[in-house]
This record gives sequence, structure tokens and C-alpha cells, in this order.
Amino acid sequence: MRAFVIILTLFLSLTACSSGQKVTQSGAVKQTTSTIPSHHGLWYYLPKTVVQVEMVAEKRVYKAGPFYRFSQRFLNVNDVITQDKEEWVIVDAKINTFGKADFSRLFSVTTSGQPAMAALNLSQEGVLLSINHPSNDINSNVDAKFPEEFISLKSVNFNDTPFSEEQLIKTSTTAMAEEVAKEIYKLRELRKNLLQGDLDLLPPDGIAYEKALADIDRLEKSYLQLFVGKKEVQRVSKFYDFMPERSASLESVLLRFSDLNGFLDGKDVSGTPVYIEIEIKNGEGQNLVEAEEVKDKSNRGLIYCQPATAVVKVIDRTLLLSSREVALAQFGQLLRLPADLLDSQNVGVVLNPSTGAIKQILLD
Repeated sequence: MRAFVIILTLFLSLTACSSGQKVTQSGAVKQTTSTIPSHHGLWYYLPKTVVQVEMVAEKRVYKAGPFYRFSQRFLNVNDVITQDKEEWVIVDAKINTFGKADFSRLFSVTTSGQPAMAALNLSQEGVLLSINHPSNDINSNVDAKFPEEFISLKSVNFNDTPFSEEQLIKTSTTAMAEEVAKEIYKLRELRKNLLQGDLDLLPPDGIAYEKALADIDRLEKSYLQLFVGKKEVQRVSKFYDFMPERSASLESVLLRFSDLNGFLDGKDVSGTPVYIEIEIKNGEGQNLVEAEEVKDKSNRGLIYCQPATAVVKVIDRTLLLSSREVALAQFGQLLRLPADLLDSQNVGVVLNPSTGAIKQILLD
């Protein structure tokens, strides 16, 4: 999600006049019970973290060649495709995270007096990205287009094979297979002579030499596929978003998968389940902001998030496909920056757009 910059004026500090006289001023940041801003002013959200899983699978099509029965007889080849088949296979799972506005973590900013000026840099959803410094962070949310068509047995054929007239006039499949096998041996002999430097066969320059070898390889492959068959592979990715919540199970069916039909909805029992499991390593800590407010009612200082650490696993039935340690904002705790940190315009703060954690404190 592309963030845009909203420049807002935020008063955060106490400063003295040039005469040394104190000026009463304040900049308070307070969490609200509302989910949307209720009046004009300065507001920001902290993010909650979405786990995004990129499931990578291959559609594989196996097409038996018309001469597969003669592979051993004419070419002494046993490893051949003997039956037409289509299948789907999961080959990888990649785990990433991105942030969305956490509507339960809305903060209002109120100011008075003549504090130093700072700028709030917000995402399009209103998530705080940085203060007093431009943020170039881009959320890693990916929404790739899933292809509408896939390869199939109907799309795989041998129509591009360059048969010669001698091969085509054969009256039986056996005779035609034998003629094609002879052509394969001729091509191999020609390649051997070129590689050994037969002066009568060598092309006039290096480029023509490479092209001659490439043409021989192409012809041999085309003829050989008539015996060993064709295998076509189409690799595709599909993205699944999972929002870990305190009130929801952290072990769920992410999707179902079929070796015949590929990706299926999580409720389609015709496929086998692929699970997502999340284990919270730390979190559920004391809310230090609430504890602080009991002692200090000023509410000064920027509120940010210290995310929890979790291990995310993607499991195909019982096979572990991927595991990664991630940071989750919604299981972390809220903290305040020191109230006087942003008293100067020369101090900037950059937050992680996925977790709301402090990423950088910059001093100009």
C-alpha cells in the first residue's frame, strides 16, 4: 500500500524564550476509546501486523510421445513418459508481514503554548510512519494477479516437430519411429564431428558455429521428445493474508490444496489442509503507558509499540513448508518516548510501518 505524506504541526516540548523566561506549553499524546477521530485535531493509529504467506506451486503436465513404446528398442532409453498426466505440487511457502491500521489503537495529540514544531508523517490509513522526518518505508503488502489460464494436456502437443518427407511417407508407426531414431543418431554424429573440429564441417566463424550447434540441439530435442515425451511446468504464486488476533485461534487452516485442482478455499474438503501456526514467544507484557499515567497525568511523549516475537509455521498436513520468526504489533506493549526527546526540530523519529516500533532516531 503506497503511503502518502500528511504534514501536520505537532507541539511536543517545552522551550525557553531568548530572555530565559519559561513559557507554559505542553504536547499530550493519549490513547482514545474511539476507533475513528471524533473531532478536528491531530490523530494517528499504530499498526497491527498481518502475516502474508506466498504459496508457490507448480502445474505440471506430462505428455507421452507417440513413439514411447519404441524408446528402448531404437534408442536404448528407459526413462520415458508412458501416460498422459496433469498434477499440482506445492514447491515453496514464503512468510512476510505488513501493517494495517489498528483501529483499537487510536491516539489523539493536543498541544498548547509555543513548542518546537515537528511533522507527523502518516500512511493513507493514518498509521504513524515518522515524526519530523520523511519516511520512505513501503509496506510489503503484495497482491499479485493470479493467472486465469493454466497449461493443460490440450495445450501440449508435438505439432512443431520438423518431420522430413522420408519420415512422413512411412506406412507404419514402427517404420516412422525407426526413421526418426536414425535421424537422431545422424544429428549426434554431426555434433560430434563439429566438436572435434572436422574442417569440412566447420562454419566460417564463431557465431555460425554456435548457431549450428544450437540448431542441432533443437532438432535432436524435438525428435527425442517423440520417444521420451514432453513435460511442461507452470509456476504460480497465490497470496494469503492471516490476521493473528488475541481472541482467535493461532492455529488455522490457511487453504486447502488438491493435486488435481491446485489451490482451493479453506472450506473445500476436496483438498488437503495447509495450516498456519503462530507461537507467541513473548508478549502480553505490562502496559507501561497505563502504568505511567497513574503517576503522571501529563501524557507527554510519543506513544509507540514494542512488538511481541512470534514463530510462524506453514504446514502441509504434517510436512513443514516454512518457518520464520516475526514481530507482531497486536501482541506487544505500548511505551512512551521520553517527553523532552522531540523538544528540538533537529530530532526525527522513524517507525516500522508493520509494527509501530521505533526504527530510527535521527539527529541532524
